[in-house]
Amino acid sequence: MPPHIENALMNITSKFLWEQGTRPRIAMANLQRPIHKGGLNILDIKSRNEAIEIIWLKVYLNFAPSQQKWATVTDHIILAAAPPQLIKKARENPFLQTWTAPLKGQRAKCMNNNIKQMLKTACKYKVNLAAIKMTPHLLAQLPTWYHLSAEQKPIASTTAKCLLQKHNVVKVADLIKTSAHLRHPTQHPTHRKNRNCIC
Repeated sequence: MPPHIENALMNITSKFLWEQGTRPRIAMANLQRPIHKGGLNILDIKSRNEAIEIIWLKVYLNFAPSQQKWATVTDHIILAAAPPQLIKKARENPFLQTWTAPLKGQRAKCMNNNIKQMLKTACKYKVNLAAIKMTPHLLAQLPTWYHLSAEQKPIASTTAKCLLQKHNVVKVADLIKTSAHLRHPTQHPTHRKNRNCIC
């Protein structure tokens, strides 16, 4: 709901309560409290709309295979608005990586107001990846590049570019697998050393 509609509805509610009076005698926050707490249980439109945005964000951040189709489409739209200095193949999701989606400027124009509002709500409540303990399987599914726990360096070295472009290393699991091939060549007879492959 656009802010001007929120404000218009709140004004209509206030005028109805105070019979067109220009100055309310009790703060709206008090009237929005439950009846057993001395209020009138009047709908708090702003809080309700924000709660809806938080639920959308929760559904969007469900990265399970059963993720909603609209969330997958939203991912593609956000990726299209990503900062231009990021390597396209290395980008995945701003909540799983160290980059943030722009909310203003030319690149943000490809996102509609719903996506922008969802991202603003995420910023307001400082949404981030946090867990008491993550299983090795989950950790291995995180993106390799722009990793949240790694020291941030541009993907400029020949080795990094080779891993990303030639070997398609995009997840931590891919990196572990490639590393195992190089560290234990006898256990991986299918891997052949190549002088042209620096990584």
